[in-house]
Amino acid sequence: MGDGSLSQDEIDALLQGADDMLSSPAAGPAVDMAMGAGSLSPVERDSLADALNRAMAVAAPSLSAYLGKNVKITNATVELKGPDAVRADFGRQYVQVAMGYSGSLNGRNLILFSSNDAGVISSLMMGDESGTPPADLTEAHQSTIQEFVSQLLSSSANQFADRMGRPINTTPPALSVAAGAADLRLPPGGELAKITYNISIEGILNSKFYHIMEAPMASDLARGGAAEAMPGPQHYAAQQPVGMAQQPMAQVGISPVKFPPLGEGLPSGVSGNIGLLLDVPMTLTVELGRTRQLVKDILGLGEGSIIELDKLAGEPVDLLVNGKLIAKGEVVVIDENFGVRVTDIVSPAERLNKMQ
Repeated sequence: MGDGSLSQDEIDALLQGADDMLSSPAAGPAVDMAMGAGSLSPVERDSLADALNRAMAVAAPSLSAYLGKNVKITNATVELKGPDAVRADFGRQYVQVAMGYSGSLNGRNLILFSSNDAGVISSLMMGDESGTPPADLTEAHQSTIQEFVSQLLSSSANQFADRMGRPINTTPPALSVAAGAADLRLPPGGELAKITYNISIEGILNSKFYHIMEAPMASDLARGGAAEAMPGPQHYAAQQPVGMAQQPMAQVGISPVKFPPLGEGLPSGVSGNIGLLLDVPMTLTVELGRTRQLVKDILGLGEGSIIELDKLAGEPVDLLVNGKLIAKGEVVVIDENFGVRVTDIVSPAERLNKMQ
């Protein structure tokens, strides 16, 4: 048209072209950023990643005990995406475990392992030190993976509860195998937080696993520790009145602790002597002799076997009190019972040396 104005058909064509640009795959990351901008700021994303890394660092030692191998979980990377965008990231088979939080955090978590990684973890938990993945994930293997994820998320919940100052409850884990994107049991709602972790298991596995949570729960977790991570000026003002100068710390003298003599503080009529210990029971042992043998020799013992001791015939036997030598004697028989006649008392100085 000559006057430079646009017809209605031209305006409709321009609007249609804009819609096509927004819905094209190339615009996907931009859409994700726009979705996340309203729920988590860049600072809050960093706060969330820091909380997750701290929780995984605490959970790793207990997971290492489960597997019998050193486990490290690091580098939590947070993305905010819609459900369709999340499904597009998981087109192949994964083992998924869903587990909910309630209390100061409310929502569902979904942990995703590749089939191979899930097989390695289940084999290690069932005692196979090589971590060779099984041909099929039996119920027993699935149960061990559920236990692994339960320990992971329960330990994380404890860390999050400390961060937020309120308790967090967990629901039992539920495992299933997702053959494709359509089988993913994503948390309900719109926007989701997708967290990617690096996981390494000593000498066996170096891979990644994924954690999907509802965006509102991720937002609550990110903001729950904001005051702790970045205390404002008012935080300090509440602790110290304005204008009050900081007082120098007084020097504190340190002196060794002093105890009163043992005789002080006893009831009247009771002297501070060994009489207080006379009714303490002790074990008296008579030792005929000792010897050292190999395991194969001990296993070969049977009825009629003879064991040679380190004592000569007629040599005095040892009398020990609580394992300490105090005297020597000779064996006698009294009314069909064995007895020991004391022939020598170890001197107090020698007894003291043996006790040190």
